[in-house]
Amino acid sequence: MLLKNLYRYSFLFLLFISCSKNGFLYQPTVTIGDVITLPTASMKKMEGIYSLSTGSTDFGTNFVCKASKYRVSFFSNQDGIFMILKYGLDPTDSSLKFSGFWRYSQIPNQGLVNFSVPKAEALAFLATGDISTLTLNGNISKGDNVYNPISLSFSKHFSPYADTAHFEIYSHHGVQTVSNPPFAENSILGVLNDEDYGVNGLEFDVQLTLDKVPIMMHDGNIDIRLTMKSPISGNYDQYKFDFLEDYIQLVDGQRIASLQGCLSDFIDSTTMTYFWMDIKGDDSIFQALQPIVLAAQQHAKDVHRNVIIYADMPSKTVIQEFQSYPAYRADTSLKTMCELTYQDVIDNGCTRWGPRYSRGLLLSDVAQAHAQGIKVISWTLDDKGLIANYLQNGQFDGFISDYPAYVVYDFYTTK
Repeated sequence: MLLKNLYRYSFLFLLFISCSKNGFLYQPTVTIGDVITLPTASMKKMEGIYSLSTGSTDFGTNFVCKASKYRVSFFSNQDGIFMILKYGLDPTDSSLKFSGFWRYSQIPNQGLVNFSVPKAEALAFLATGDISTLTLNGNISKGDNVYNPISLSFSKHFSPYADTAHFEIYSHHGVQTVSNPPFAENSILGVLNDEDYGVNGLEFDVQLTLDKVPIMMHDGNIDIRLTMKSPISGNYDQYKFDFLEDYIQLVDGQRIASLQGCLSDFIDSTTMTYFWMDIKGDDSIFQALQPIVLAAQQHAKDVHRNVIIYADMPSKTVIQEFQSYPAYRADTSLKTMCELTYQDVIDNGCTRWGPRYSRGLLLSDVAQAHAQGIKVISWTLDDKGLIANYLQNGQFDGFISDYPAYVVYDFYTTK
């Protein structure tokens, strides 16, 4: 529990402009002082579209506000810039305080930002949820310890469609896995922090250890792309989980994450809904998944959390492994997805289809899937123009992206 709280509430070492030696741009250390914690439901009422009323347009002119379990985030129309903010009520003056950091999606540049809402406006908002006149006044730094004024004012609510469509936005192995990420992919820090970056779902990779423990790891072999140098070599399925946990560290120093641990934190420490397990095809993997997923689903039900956990079949090899264990398909509470053809989705009783973005909009196929109650998620959309095109002209139910800030802004301002 102590370790979980340290992960959840502590940011890593402050590092502006330049990246760390291992290619990470860690989240800045953020302090907000002694404030009264506010319920997530109260801050959800802040969600909407805000406009810049004071300050430089370098950070954008329009912003989408989204609330996660512990933060409020703003996503800009400028260069994929976003802000992630702690919040609380100041007991000394009853003002609403926000403190956090801003960051670009695709270049290693970030800084600090703070806002406040004075007593009268803060108490009125908390009492009524009315944000029609809400303005956040604050200061923003470009990383040189020089702060400039900035104010954001509520502009309009999300459209009824955007507010109710349940569009699925997934982090790809964890947020920003290809551009100076804040933490290692497929990691516990990803589970605990990705929601702040605008996603409501995680796409993580799953494979087995020697003792059939499902772990979160993309590559089958132990190498320095994903892990620190160690005396261990070979494949993960050559070693037991406890041994790997003792001797292998991810590239940012974290331990290898188990599926069971990730699902526990996903349910207990976030408000995200969708957990996409990208299966790598080990022998007996569906036998290993079944009790863990069933236990997680029961736990979610016990704590009144709506979660959807599903196993993705990205290849014929994984499909064959799935078909070799019919008990998984027979249990209708265990959901599956397929990335191959629509016919493969039907043949294997999947409730989701995950075609690669390069296959195009697939309008007729997507319509056919929707008619059968099948959701369609395109992956991996990283180009801003492509994201806008697929949102405006496609009929997909969600995207995977390394840069979810683009997806969040475009979806909530165009739909």
